[in-house]
Amino acid sequence: MKRVVGVVVWLLVLVGVMSWPAVSYNWSTGQTAYEETTIRSYDAAFTIDDDGDLHAVETLVVDFPSGGKHGIFRFFDEADQSATHARRVPHDISVTRDGSSEPFTLLDERNGRFTNVRIGDADVFLDPGEHTYVIDYQIDGVLEPGTTGQRTQLYWNLIPSGWLQSIDKAHLTVTLPVAASGVQCARGVGADSGCTVKGDGTKQLTVDAESLAANTPITVKVGLDMPTPDAGTSVPWPARLDPVLGRSPRNLAIVLLLALLAGGFGAVQARRVKEKTPPYPLMYAPPDGIGPAQGVYIMTERTDKRAYVASIMQAAEKGAVTMDKPDDKSWTVTDTQGPQGWAGLDPVTQRVARLTGGPHESFTASTKDVSAGQTLQSELSSFDTATKSWAKEAGFMQSAGLGCLGGLFVIGGGILALAIAGANWFDMGIIALVPGLLAAGAGPVLATGASTKRTATGRDLWSRVGGFYRVLSTPSSQNRFDFSGRRELYTQYIPWAVAFDCADEWAKKYRAETGEEPPVPAYFPGYAGSHTGNYTDQMVNSFSSTVNSAISAYAATQSSSSSGGGGGGFSGGGGGGGGGGGSW
Repeated sequence: MKRVVGVVVWLLVLVGVMSWPAVSYNWSTGQTAYEETTIRSYDAAFTIDDDGDLHAVETLVVDFPSGGKHGIFRFFDEADQSATHARRVPHDISVTRDGSSEPFTLLDERNGRFTNVRIGDADVFLDPGEHTYVIDYQIDGVLEPGTTGQRTQLYWNLIPSGWLQSIDKAHLTVTLPVAASGVQCARGVGADSGCTVKGDGTKQLTVDAESLAANTPITVKVGLDMPTPDAGTSVPWPARLDPVLGRSPRNLAIVLLLALLAGGFGAVQARRVKEKTPPYPLMYAPPDGIGPAQGVYIMTERTDKRAYVASIMQAAEKGAVTMDKPDDKSWTVTDTQGPQGWAGLDPVTQRVARLTGGPHESFTASTKDVSAGQTLQSELSSFDTATKSWAKEAGFMQSAGLGCLGGLFVIGGGILALAIAGANWFDMGIIALVPGLLAAGAGPVLATGASTKRTATGRDLWSRVGGFYRVLSTPSSQNRFDFSGRRELYTQYIPWAVAFDCADEWAKKYRAETGEEPPVPAYFPGYAGSHTGNYTDQMVNSFSSTVNSAISAYAATQSSSSSGGGGGGFSGGGGGGGGGGGSW
């Protein structure tokens, strides 16, 4: 269940980031910039042919009151408010200034919604005064089905609302494939009137206007008695979703297919590292030749502080060390036997000898001892490495799937997915699903032990260790343990119970079987707790707590040292032909 919840949360986060451009589609990015230039004359001719394709020629006389400007820009809004599936994409653009060809640069803005024609040379400044620009372009399929009784209509901004300059006078002509009917004209955003169109009932329309303030559109809606031609560029979804889905259904299908394949590939990698838990037959003794840390690693593929504490206790149980409690906040481990005391112990438990430093040497850990904490931290790190190395060298573990690269593979996929979704480099955020589903499918590769799996002999050992864990951890009513004549086995198996994190259950089983309180291990001489019937629990908890506190004291010093610094309506600004411009 946790796995499913994790995948769902990850995908929700990814889709949320990926969908942000759609959510913020019409949000304003700030105040309108000051524009010092003025358009003295705006003369535009629009010709629509029988196929509904538009050819426009806009002639602008722009007054530059001072130097320091390179030219003007003209941007086109490719979304159409009245035809949500249409995209009004300009092409075959050409520009002249004062009768000569003028360089320009095409820029994509707002995830491809706007095509910005930046006119001029960044290395050239214009002389003050008036300059005449002629912008020639085409847009395919601008006619759409009629919404007020006509078969077909043209709903178009002859002057878009995005011009930053005021316009002294405008002369606009529209040449249609058939005679116009029901012509409407609006001046200003949201207006439904304010200008007059000449030529209703003919193929030629003319609009004249004067003294247009900045950001004032001239919009016409014209009925045409003709079949509606095919739209030029059309997609099945509204323009708001373009930054997420792109503009090509074919490309979207390819991306979704690749995402599914990537997710499937990730799931295959996850299955390669997943192991089925073997049966746990009842085992009344641990497997020969291994210690508690090795056993718990074979069963869980984890090593932690509990396993290290269990190894110290195993060494004490075998007589290699003694454990003393000088006061309430410290513990001392002493090597009492030297090399002969460690002989016969498993190689992982033998590493505890490094803690004391040599025969008859001692190591004391207290709750606030930073130096002891540093030593324990170092020993834990090498203990973890030694345990994993033993499992591979002994033939119980082998690399699985992509091995150690698996985690990097998943993390890299997740980071790449968020980067693509956030930056939207391709104006198609859904591409993030490819690495995103790969990371989701391969998520289990991040689990502890996922880079390894047991060999056949390792699975056999896993089964036997699991059987012993079953005996130690389950209530006596389910799996009895006969302590008669073998009560010493209780203390002998305490290190294993600590490693398996079932010391309480092991003690309860002893009480249930014998009717007595568990004995205190001999390697805790003189230990006494405040509750006489709970020696073992207090001892284990106290020692583990001391180790944890010492390590935490050291970790705190490290943390401190590193801290610091649509519809059938009509209004001005609606329809296609949106955009505008300014100077730069």
